[in-house]
Amino acid sequence: MKKRFLSACLLVLIVMLAPALCAAESDDTLGPDLRIMSFNIMHPDWSRVPVKGRDEIVSEILRSYHPDVAALQEAGAKWHKALKPLLVDTGLYAQACRQCNAEGFIYCCTTFLYDPASLRLVEETVLDLDPGDAARVLSAAEFERISDGARFVVANTHPAPREQPEDHQRNMAGLMALISDLRERWPGLPLIMAGDFNTPEQDGYYPELMEKAGVRDAKYEADTLVCGCSTFFGWGAAPDPGSADLCVDHIFVSPGVGVRRFEAVLGRDIERASDHIPIIADIYFIPDQPDGR
Repeated sequence: MKKRFLSACLLVLIVMLAPALCAAESDDTLGPDLRIMSFNIMHPDWSRVPVKGRDEIVSEILRSYHPDVAALQEAGAKWHKALKPLLVDTGLYAQACRQCNAEGFIYCCTTFLYDPASLRLVEETVLDLDPGDAARVLSAAEFERISDGARFVVANTHPAPREQPEDHQRNMAGLMALISDLRERWPGLPLIMAGDFNTPEQDGYYPELMEKAGVRDAKYEADTLVCGCSTFFGWGAAPDPGSADLCVDHIFVSPGVGVRRFEAVLGRDIERASDHIPIIADIYFIPDQPDGR
């Protein structure tokens, strides 16, 4: 009798767990997650706030969340020099789109750090949003995942702020034109677009950009949304988790890219690191879908 009772309990437990086990198996077929971060780390010359001290905070954030690709904006020469011994020389990260196009500029302000243990850099390019402003570019890099050979493209950009309406309009028009160039250069590959777009969700450019690029906002595609608050608060201002008025930093994904988790990162001295907070998206590639090979 006791054995029959235990067998019955075991059968009930298996039946109850079966959906979860099937879901876990199904998730495995989608491949491992890739973590993408977008982070405007505040240019020291534009803001007049030194890198010293902030470099340790930014490095700790990157080490703690350990994205496979970190798309950085406003990473001028002082940032490149500060982060190299902390993150690059240690082997934790390698650099992509490091060099600027403009004469007289050594470093690209809209650059990438990527994990060389998980990814291989295949190709990189830096395209000008505005030939008259070396800081306004669209950087893009093709990566190959070492574990399974999956290839994908990550773009990173930073148009002028809306407080400079003519520059912002010109940069956004340039961005939408250049997206077509990326599609032609890497046809069929999954595309992840990150950056400080200086474009909140209430702005007309936000839906227009997604429509023309054929992408969706990772925040609203995520199975789990940890925090979706505003990403710009101003230097030294404590982020308000309840505010969503200034979501100007975005991660967009093309068809064939699923999003398991999205988070606007709070805590960890964020307000002393920059005037923006980083956002992360844990993504996966969906087999047999357009752009998802």
